[in-house]
Amino acid sequence: MKLSAEYEAEQRELEEKVKADQQEVDTYEQNKSDFDSFAAIIRKYVGIKELTPAIVNEFIKKIIVHAPEKVDGKRVQKVDIVFNFVGEINFLSATQTKQQGA
Repeated sequence: MKLSAEYEAEQRELEEKVKADQQEVDTYEQNKSDFDSFAAIIRKYVGIKELTPAIVNEFIKKIIVHAPEKVDGKRVQKVDIVFNFVGEINFLSATQTKQQGA
């Protein structure tokens, strides 16, 4: 009975580990697929001369414009850009870069 209980406990642990590992593999494969799709779009538009709405729509999933705020007497408005396939990328503005360096 004791050996059977230990065996069943070990089986449950192994099944949980397999599920976790499979989830990691699925996530990796999705990320790789998204990256490959994004890279294909980038290759398609190497050397473009003009940015058109069609090109923007291929790269950008959505743009979120936040309410304006007053910071040090200046109007500041945060804008988040969410790209297709890669999600949101945080770009530092020139002001943020200067503040971090100081």
